[in-house]
Amino acid sequence: MEVKSNYGSTKNSLENDNILTRMQTELKLIVFRVFFLILKDEEQSIAIQIFLQVISFFQYLTFIFHRQLYVVWKNQKVSYQLYKFFGYFMLTPYFEMLNFSSFASMMYALIGIIFMSIMILLLIGYSNVIKINSSYTWPIYILKLIFILFTTILYLPILDLFFQILNCHYDDKDQLKNVVFNNTCWQGSHVIHGVVAILGIVLFVVITMTFNLLYFEPKYNHKDQLSKTSGRAKTFKFFYFLILEISFVLIDLDQFDYVAIYIILIGAFVTFYKLHIEQPFNHVAMQKISSVYAALMLWSALLICFSHYLEDIIFHGTIYAWLIGLPLIAFATSKKEKYLYDLLLMNINKTEDPNQIILLTNYIQKLLSRYQTNQHFHIMLDALIEVHKNTCQKEDCVFRIKKQLNQRLVKLKDENISHRDYQIHLLLGEIYQGYIRRHQNNVRLRINYAFYLLDFLKQKQQALNEFNQIELLSPSLDNEFIIFRYKRIIEDEMNITQNETISGNLDVATELTFQNNMRQFQNKIERATLMHMDFWSQLQEDQPDLGKMNEIGSKINLAIIQVEELWNKMQKMTQNLPKAMRLYAKFIIEVLQDKDFGEELLEKSKILQAQNNKMKNKQTIQVFSSDDINFEPLPTLLVSTSSDKFAQISNLNLSVCNLFGYHKTELINRKINLLIPQVYAKFHDNYMEMFMQSNDQQKLMKERLVYIKLKSGYILPCYLYMKVLQSFDDNILIAAQFRTLRTFKAGCYLILDSDEVIESISSSCICNLFVDQKMISHRKIYFHELFPNYNRNDYLNKTGCVISFNLQSNIVSNSNYLQYYINDLEDQTQILFQIQITEISNEHQDQVMGYVIKLEKVSNEQSQILSPDVQQQLVVPNTHMSNFQFKYFPSKALYIGENQEEGNSARVDQTVIWEQSSRLSEETQAEKKEKVEDVKVEKINYAEGIRTLKLFDNRIQDIEDIRMSFSESDEVQHSSVFQKNSDNPDEIENRKALNSTINDQQRPQVIVYLSWAINILMITVLTLSFTSYFLGLFLFENVQNSLNLINYVSLRNQECSQIVMNVQNLEMLRIGIWNMTESEAIAYEKEQRTELNSSIFSLTDANKKIMLDDLYINEEIEELHSKSVVNVRISKTSFSNYDLIEATQQIISKALLVRDKPLQNLTLDDEDATFITYNLQNGIVFQFRNETNQYSYGIKNLSIQNVEIFFIFMIVSACSFFILLIILVMFIFQINQIQEQILQLFMEIPEKTVKYLYNKSENFISNLQVGEEEEVSSDLSDEEQDEHKELSRTLKSKRKKKIFKNTNSFHRSQIIIITFILVVFQGYFLLNYFLNQVTYNNLKQQIPELNVTARCSSFYRFVDNCERQLFLNPNEPILLENAYQVVMDNIQQNYDIDSDLHQEHAKNSEIQNSNYYDTFQSIFMLNPCDTFVQYGYTTIEYCESFANGSIQQGMAVAIARYFENVRYIMTIYDMFNGHPEVNFSVAARGWGRFRNITNDSDNVTNYIYNLNNFKQTSESRIMQNVFIKAAFRYLLDEFLTALKYDIEVTQTQLLAVFIVFEVLIFFVYFIVWLPAQMKMTRDIWRTKGLIMMIPLRVIQKIKTIKDFIGILVHSQDK
Repeated sequence: MEVKSNYGSTKNSLENDNILTRMQTELKLIVFRVFFLILKDEEQSIAIQIFLQVISFFQYLTFIFHRQLYVVWKNQKVSYQLYKFFGYFMLTPYFEMLNFSSFASMMYALIGIIFMSIMILLLIGYSNVIKINSSYTWPIYILKLIFILFTTILYLPILDLFFQILNCHYDDKDQLKNVVFNNTCWQGSHVIHGVVAILGIVLFVVITMTFNLLYFEPKYNHKDQLSKTSGRAKTFKFFYFLILEISFVLIDLDQFDYVAIYIILIGAFVTFYKLHIEQPFNHVAMQKISSVYAALMLWSALLICFSHYLEDIIFHGTIYAWLIGLPLIAFATSKKEKYLYDLLLMNINKTEDPNQIILLTNYIQKLLSRYQTNQHFHIMLDALIEVHKNTCQKEDCVFRIKKQLNQRLVKLKDENISHRDYQIHLLLGEIYQGYIRRHQNNVRLRINYAFYLLDFLKQKQQALNEFNQIELLSPSLDNEFIIFRYKRIIEDEMNITQNETISGNLDVATELTFQNNMRQFQNKIERATLMHMDFWSQLQEDQPDLGKMNEIGSKINLAIIQVEELWNKMQKMTQNLPKAMRLYAKFIIEVLQDKDFGEELLEKSKILQAQNNKMKNKQTIQVFSSDDINFEPLPTLLVSTSSDKFAQISNLNLSVCNLFGYHKTELINRKINLLIPQVYAKFHDNYMEMFMQSNDQQKLMKERLVYIKLKSGYILPCYLYMKVLQSFDDNILIAAQFRTLRTFKAGCYLILDSDEVIESISSSCICNLFVDQKMISHRKIYFHELFPNYNRNDYLNKTGCVISFNLQSNIVSNSNYLQYYINDLEDQTQILFQIQITEISNEHQDQVMGYVIKLEKVSNEQSQILSPDVQQQLVVPNTHMSNFQFKYFPSKALYIGENQEEGNSARVDQTVIWEQSSRLSEETQAEKKEKVEDVKVEKINYAEGIRTLKLFDNRIQDIEDIRMSFSESDEVQHSSVFQKNSDNPDEIENRKALNSTINDQQRPQVIVYLSWAINILMITVLTLSFTSYFLGLFLFENVQNSLNLINYVSLRNQECSQIVMNVQNLEMLRIGIWNMTESEAIAYEKEQRTELNSSIFSLTDANKKIMLDDLYINEEIEELHSKSVVNVRISKTSFSNYDLIEATQQIISKALLVRDKPLQNLTLDDEDATFITYNLQNGIVFQFRNETNQYSYGIKNLSIQNVEIFFIFMIVSACSFFILLIILVMFIFQINQIQEQILQLFMEIPEKTVKYLYNKSENFISNLQVGEEEEVSSDLSDEEQDEHKELSRTLKSKRKKKIFKNTNSFHRSQIIIITFILVVFQGYFLLNYFLNQVTYNNLKQQIPELNVTARCSSFYRFVDNCERQLFLNPNEPILLENAYQVVMDNIQQNYDIDSDLHQEHAKNSEIQNSNYYDTFQSIFMLNPCDTFVQYGYTTIEYCESFANGSIQQGMAVAIARYFENVRYIMTIYDMFNGHPEVNFSVAARGWGRFRNITNDSDNVTNYIYNLNNFKQTSESRIMQNVFIKAAFRYLLDEFLTALKYDIEVTQTQLLAVFIVFEVLIFFVYFIVWLPAQMKMTRDIWRTKGLIMMIPLRVIQKIKTIKDFIGILVHSQDK
């Protein structure tokens, strides 16, 4: 039966010095608790294990056949196929066909799974694991499944995927590229991916290593798949895989493949040693699977090394040998059984290595468990026995003695275990004990010994104590978990089944633990009482500090919880602990003010004490080892049974010295026969030997009456109790404890030999028979000489017989002692004695060795000496520890003494302080009590009869009556408080029900609301963060698509201008403008048609991309693409409207017709050619320019809108956080207010009542420290009644209103922390906003430059085309205006556009991407020829020599030259146009030669046609077609790349911030909030629990406290 207190909970509290230690310990406990639950699950089937190991081995072979190592086999046809096959068991090959983004997405998905597993682990760890009775709950099952997959078939794939993110090497261009995806490494987003991959590797390795290290069963069980010596072998295997992954990433395998091969070989060898040679698994099938796995790993490593060095040199076909060897190695390894002969033949006595002993004991257990199925194991066990017999040097070895060493082992012996197996188990214990003495700090050895105690000896408590001792040795993580797990298993088993009854015996380990617990129990009670005194002292201050009171109250709760836990722990050990129960009851009554429960415990302790008093054969020896004997208050000694010190005293306490009169050194190593009368000493050794053979401990432990011989030679009757102890060296010690008899009658004892010669006498014979030891030692004195009427047969074994003592005998009359007692004898000639004779017989020889005679004087005065109270006490037998009490009778000159019993609590709880103090005799106590009562009676009450009167209600009344009336009215008025709030009207009288209300252990409502607020906060933060991040990605993607559209539009415009140029060139070729030969003309025509065809396809592709893009930019672009806004001329007289996409498609269709049309048909009036030239220089070109501008404007507007979106996010998050902050602050203040309200209830207690409670605690601690103990009684003493009256009187005293203060700043700290966290959360959105704002503002500022750059190439081509169109057909309008005027305006716009380009570039120089800035400088200011050559636009010689080397001076010079050439041609055109009389040669100035192209006399037309052959015209045409086109296309691509790179950098920054923010959210919720929530809940519980410090009578009298409790009852009912 377990009695539980009404205070606090049983949850452990963790108090550490600093937060880091506390977090580390708490995290370790969480992991241990979760793995404890995981290990409760059943193991998997062997088939599944084989499948997982096969897949894992195939994954390992990906290292052997790595993409850069399979060539080592020098048979690429086979090795490549194996590389592809084994690659299917990994994740990376499946993503090689995809892009890097998909690969990165998979990595983040795996990171999410890892974080999910951590989250589940923390949730399980923080939850109330006591309620999780089954390991099949879904969180534990999911977590276990994830961990098993992580440590089997997913370990290498996940690890390889993470490392492939980091697998980068320098290429031929000295650029760091990813080996798999050829992406640039450590730039842009890859930085974040790399950092996340490193984080994922660390977390994943820590999780998997921890699981491998802890997930196993350490006890030997050949049927359990998880049973193995440790998890370190498997952990090393996974560490080896990690090293392989690191080395394959860091090492350049093309050059240093041998280094990787060496690493593979060394790791495989060590893994083979740990998995196969050491054989860590106890399960046969699992060990074979692991051995096969390790053997195949080593075989593969050896063969790849062999192939690297010897293939094609000495041998051929190594890879085929590897394939053939796989099944053979697997079969041989699985069939071979490893026999450790050397281990069994080892001389245990000479071995000093504890690891060898651990291997030996494990192997012996393996042999014991499997010898029935393996005859070889049976023979090895027999050999072990023979080896041990021959090598054991001790005489009491297990196999060298026939007697049993411990009777308890016989009881525990399993009937199914053979005698040989039983002895081998005893041998294991002998080995453990022998080596633990020499290697006490070896953790693993002691853990195995604890398992031995638990499984074989069935000593749960001793095993638990052993685990507690091991825990002090700073064990490693895996051993620490073993200790944690089995301590909890043992404690749970002990809680479920208590093996001891009230009269049961405790083993040595349990007694030691109980003794230590008893000391701690008293210390903790003392500490809790001092805290109560501190609390009541603080409440007595003029300005009580509520914060300090709350702090003290929290410590009081913790102290009470510790007392209760220790009390429950002691109860689980034994229910027989009356003194501890009495101490606890007094503590509850005096300090905790729970009178009902305390009296219940007192009553129970009284019953237990009465039961203990009735037990005659109850164990009283508290000695557990030789060192503990000095703590024993009764005379106690230890007798050795070893062969070399048989029957010798090995140790004793000072009480033995006082009893026998010897010095300690006189008895050590002396035979016990020294202290035994000679009659007994003759056969005592034989008696001990017979006991050692029979080992009948039950007979030994019976208390018996013996006679001891003192140093003076006198004998003394004593009660003897003996107990068998097991020494540390496996020898048996017999503890003997003596308890002297109570003597209330004058009497003496004599021992006669078989001839009835007096051999020994007691010292009382001097005053009764007037004979001393010298007299019987000098001569033989027969008993009948003193008693002439003695006849043995008349008195033998009879009681009540009277014999006469002859005073006239020679012996008596010559005694010197007679004169001292002659006055008392009143001249009598004889003295009557009651005689009792007992035979002394040797049981084993059936021989009477002598007689014991007990004489008691017959006297009437004896009955008058003893008071009735003493006589009544003599009736109660006492078999427990005692202190000698005596009374001196002067008339008789006689000391009558007794050993007064002190009821032992549980045979070991004498460690209570007052047990060490002496007790007064009962008579003295009664006298003292009478004196105290007399003093109380005689005390004069000077206030008697004096009354204080007061005019009240128009009459004079006694002031006490007035107070009583008010008190009664208050009681009447508020008596129904509990009745209103509860259905039980008597609840106010029931403190147990009140305790259930106060300590209901339910989460307070405010904590529930606070949790909802925090959950809403986290959901809000997660929603806003995910929405803002992914919306940002979407917006950036839109911007990048918009930039791509600008590129497509620019490309379309350029290709349209190119088509116009090609059409014009073909028309000029037909007219004959070009001065070419026939072959040159054919080649030129082919070249132009090829260029036209290429432009058509490029235009078609660009138009298709523009058409298929569904990105919304603005309404104008939508209108251009969907409405017929482009006026297209179909013929000279007809027009039609199309949208821009359709118009472009019309151009493409006409260009296809022109491409296939014969040259002679391409006249200036050709409808198809005219359609192209007219529309692309009039209606369509307007919309082209409009669309380009609209895209630029749209991106600007999109940037502004996106910034506004993130600004809205920032405002919404700020408002949300501010509102949540207010709500959270309100809840925190409410929590603080609840605690403060509870503490204010104590202010309502009258000051005198507080002082009274303080005094009660002070008196209790004083009595505890001085060791005073009251009698166990459930009745109220007079003193308690006076205290009851005093308490009632204090409650009627005037209550002084106190001003309190509250220095508790915890809630302020909480508010600061929450505010800081919310500021950090808001900081994320601020940072998100500013990063986006900067990026979009920079983009918006660079859009004009981008627009100009996109337009330049097509515009410059357009100017040249317009000029040539003017030469061909000056009557055709351009831009719906006069062609000449438009051409002149275009020439001026050339300068304007170029100026705008350089101005915009100068504006953006500070914000522009450095790469593009360098590109711009290299194109315009430096020599761009290298760039043109690199991209295949021209050759270096042509570039540097073209236009007198103007290109190599930079495109700024080249473009200026181009402008001048165009302007110069127009100047010549002005000279020729309308002036046929002009001299061509003079006007041409040598830049051209005149040809009559029209073959007529129209000089103006011929002059103008010949302008196309001017050097400036040809140079401009080539510069435009080659260099300007190449320069601006390259610039535009680089510009867009730079802008996209800036966006990617921002995305990378946002991704990094997002990941850090999500990890922060995870940390805040699981690491900060969940522990804080539990702490606040416990704080409220503890503060509420302080109410239980107030006595129930006080609660009933104070209205405020009653109302508050009524509210609690009402809320609990709801």
